[in-house]
Amino acid sequence: MHILAAFDKCKDSLSAREICALAQKVVSTESSDHSIQCIPLTDGGEGFSELLTHAKNGNYHSIYAQDSLGEEKEVKIGIVPSDQLEPSLHEFTDLPNQGNWAIIEMSSIVGLADLALEKRNPWLTSTIGVGQLLEKVGSLGVSAVILGIGGSSTNDMGLGALSALGVKFLDHDDLPISFPNPESWPRIAKISTQGLVSLPPIRIACDVSNKLLGDDGATFQFGIQKGLCSSRKIEMEENIEFMSSRLATAFDKPLDFREQAGSGAAGGVGYGLSLGFDTKFVPGFSFVSKWFDLETAIKKADLILTGEGRFDQTSLYGKGPYEIIRMASKYEKKVILLAGSVEKEAAEKCLREFGDVKIEAFGSDQLSLVENLANASELFEQKLNFHLSYYQ
Repeated sequence: MHILAAFDKCKDSLSAREICALAQKVVSTESSDHSIQCIPLTDGGEGFSELLTHAKNGNYHSIYAQDSLGEEKEVKIGIVPSDQLEPSLHEFTDLPNQGNWAIIEMSSIVGLADLALEKRNPWLTSTIGVGQLLEKVGSLGVSAVILGIGGSSTNDMGLGALSALGVKFLDHDDLPISFPNPESWPRIAKISTQGLVSLPPIRIACDVSNKLLGDDGATFQFGIQKGLCSSRKIEMEENIEFMSSRLATAFDKPLDFREQAGSGAAGGVGYGLSLGFDTKFVPGFSFVSKWFDLETAIKKADLILTGEGRFDQTSLYGKGPYEIIRMASKYEKKVILLAGSVEKEAAEKCLREFGDVKIEAFGSDQLSLVENLANASELFEQKLNFHLSYYQ
């Protein structure tokens, strides 16, 4: 039996590659008749650059940039020759088959997971480091940039990034604001785009379709998890609305850029970048699927293993494991989804929609969250061993 293991990460516990390695270990010891192919998944957040670059035997380039609070940090970005990629990727991204692509992971420089709970505050964080990475990558002569934007700690519409890319934000004394974050916005008296640098085309891998403003926008949908106080949500939203209008005027662009699907992801960074550069959003799972040629791997498999840290209602809106199930159903493939925890309603909805699927948590109800995280490897192996025994 040929098995495909395609897992996303378990946050704060196991990376996608680690879970796939555990699956490979279990399968190889379970039966010599089983073969396995491993494809770690990524949603554009943690692991995005490393997984994509490693899969295509690309190289890494180290760059120093500022994190979301202004501290210098070393970040590795991937450099991949575009002629090594699947032909469908060029059509999907509307990018030519020439030169090298740079793979940048936003969470590697302004990641939410890198901030202790007491330091999470989107009034104070900035995407300046993202702009620094883009500016330095632009000087490397790459033909395109792929930017994964999951897991960010910022809600600044990319003003910080733009400031590192040549846009000047000046106060009433014509002095530059060196670290633009939402707290500094009331001091901005003038915006000058004359010094904007040139960049190659940017494609933003994003698995959410939220617009910039509104109940499903950057602030109301994602602000709380980034440390925003509930009492200040309306204040932040009003600031975003006002500053997004000022940015559009400075770039002489229409306000309807705020209506783009994905413009509310990662604190609106795609909105800011789209005003000044050749920038398009691409669905994250579809992009990763084509990068790894997942559909071919699914067609070849007799059994598919997938999963993530938590399978819940949000999983049903384009996350990797759910999309694996959807794709597998086209070819009537058996799927086992193992997640650290499973929301009953989400599992039931998925099972009603698709046929030959098993969904189960490998975390234990008898253990605390801390204990489950610490013992995730052992718990996962036990659960997978149990399920594979049915396929002997």
